Amino acid sequence: MQRASILLLALLTFVPDNDQQPPTLTNPPGPPGLTGTPQGTAILRIEDARAATPQDVALLIESARSSQLFIQHAALRALGRLERRDVVTDLLPYLRSSSSATRTEAANAIAQAMQGDRLPLDPAGTQVDGVLTVFVDAIASEREAPVLAEMARSMARLPFERPEQVLRADGLLGKVLVLSGELTLGRAGSSAPAAIAGAASALELLARKHITVSPLSENTVDQLRALATGRAKAVGSPNSVRSARRLGFQALVAARGLDADGLRTNLTFADDEMVRRLAMQALAGGGSLITGPDRADHLRRGLKDPSYFVRAEALRGYIRHQVKADGCLPITEMLVDPSEHVVLAALDALGDACGGDEKAANRLIGEARTPPDRGSWRRESHALVALAKRSPANLAIPLLSHSRHNTWQVRMYAARAAAAANEIATLERLAYDDHDNVREATLMPLKRLKGNAAEPYFVAALGRSDYQLLRTAAREMNGMRVTAGATGALLDALKQVTSQRRDTSRDTRVALLERLREFGAERHREQLLPLLRDFDPDVAAAAATTLNAWTGEAFAIDPQPLTRPTLPSVAEIAIVTVQEAVLVMESGREIPIALDPTNALMTSIRLLRLTKANYFDNLTFHRIVTNFIVQGGSPGANEYMGDGPYLRDEISLRSNARGTVGLSTRGRDTGDAQFFINLVDNPRLDFDYTVFGRIPATHMSVVDEIQEGDRIIDVKFQRAPASRR
Repeated sequence: MQRASILLLALLTFVPDNDQQPPTLTNPPGPPGLTGTPQGTAILRIEDARAATPQDVALLIESARSSQLFIQHAALRALGRLERRDVVTDLLPYLRSSSSATRTEAANAIAQAMQGDRLPLDPAGTQVDGVLTVFVDAIASEREAPVLAEMARSMARLPFERPEQVLRADGLLGKVLVLSGELTLGRAGSSAPAAIAGAASALELLARKHITVSPLSENTVDQLRALATGRAKAVGSPNSVRSARRLGFQALVAARGLDADGLRTNLTFADDEMVRRLAMQALAGGGSLITGPDRADHLRRGLKDPSYFVRAEALRGYIRHQVKADGCLPITEMLVDPSEHVVLAALDALGDACGGDEKAANRLIGEARTPPDRGSWRRESHALVALAKRSPANLAIPLLSHSRHNTWQVRMYAARAAAAANEIATLERLAYDDHDNVREATLMPLKRLKGNAAEPYFVAALGRSDYQLLRTAAREMNGMRVTAGATGALLDALKQVTSQRRDTSRDTRVALLERLREFGAERHREQLLPLLRDFDPDVAAAAATTLNAWTGEAFAIDPQPLTRPTLPSVAEIAIVTVQEAVLVMESGREIPIALDPTNALMTSIRLLRLTKANYFDNLTFHRIVTNFIVQGGSPGANEYMGDGPYLRDEISLRSNARGTVGLSTRGRDTGDAQFFINLVDNPRLDFDYTVFGRIPATHMSVVDEIQEGDRIIDVKFQRAPASRR
């Protein structure tokens, strides 16, 4: 993909080099960057402030009328991201723009704005009907397949509340799926694979979000069955056909329209491992359409599939459905699988699903040996936890060596093993470990095993600085005996974290305040009163609630927000426009990320700034979910430690396709620079997370091998090779 000049703000809209999702359009070249114009700078400021004043909203609406497309598109995106339905009327006319890129931006902005609260003057929700009508007309008359695809996906996101709304959208999407002659695009005779893929994606979204309002029509379900089984007319390149089949299968599953024949067909589909993965996932589920010997045969074949994606799903299915009947030998055989994902899942299964199997227990004794001082430790640690569950009598010797290991993750797993085996002495020792994630793993089991006598470990935890540890301590103290020491520790922890003035302390401080409702009293009110003017409105509200619980009085809040990070400079925009970010792993292998500054400018800039500050150096991937995502970028290697200022969500039409990179959050506008990489297509994440980059398919083998604790030694920015521009 050829990038635009570094002086252009209208940076190319991110387009994948594969067929994992409906394609999007590229923006036309534009004038110099947003921060190079007063109007552009104002748009960035207003979006980052979420349009704090009516004047801000008015400026965005005016900017959307600009004849300069890069200004217009930036304003449309900013208006949509406000998630306010009162701006929708101003957005609707842009669906008729002569610019295909503008029509696409408008569709997304309208759908995002409609996620806001219902208007006070619209108690019946009729605005949804009006917006739906506009979308129906726009889709019916659209001539460009990529635009139609995104209009379809946007329409499916509308907050439907009545069956007739869902069925009206369903009927139109069914016509798109077969390129009906009732559509302008259908009459044009174009093959339009993008439109078909867009319709399938939209139907998956429609069914997943609204099936409780109304199921899809039987006619549409039949069309999806044809698409998902290869019976529909093949349209486009082989990659396009495979992509449409995957999307159709996912839509069919979401619509609860999958039948046994369709499942069997896709379980043996040789041309696409991801189709087989989806089918195996459906087979492994609780409501499988294939049961008995037939299911067992498919699961056994799946365990030998050439794709680890399929083998991982087959293993899950075997554990769920067959292990009681057929035993643990097939699980034990997976311990020699070439994929570490599968091996670790098999070890976990030996602990969870193989009770009473002496051979499994003996295998775990051998596997739970002491990990080497350097290098891989995961196999031994997973085996240790499994051994604790299956054969705790054989745990003592390996537990001792694991609990004293110099790798903190090994000690954390030792704490989990001690919890499974109720080994109090080990838990007590690890409760004072040097690493806070190890301490955190001991708190729940110590409370369960010791009750109020576990108070010293909780008080000690509250004296630490890790947000996840503090949050866990506060939450787990629920119901414990109230003492002056515990109350003082909670108050001290709250004071310490508040003094850091970090957005990312929100969840921890709210947890501390919730626990203080139980542990505090009116005599502590003076310590909480300043929080009524806290920089975080959620914390201020929690403080008011706690004060009310203590005193019976009502307290007003007056939050004082922190100063937002500075807006990007022209030079910074230039860098993220023409350069890619590259993760350099401890193994020496590299993972390039092509950024998407058009749709996720502020996230791209934050990545650049943190890279310059060496923020990511020696951080790890701490969360690995096979056939889902890998997540990293936390200084604490956990969910709650991240960069201080929250990032605003930059929701776009970018789908969470395999290889895309998203921003981890814990609610709207709570990005903390932790990021995740999609290992597979994850449409259920679409429109909830900022997607800010893509990893080339040629480098996804590196990502597929990432495991817990794998270290990023550096992140660098460099000009992308010509092959990736």
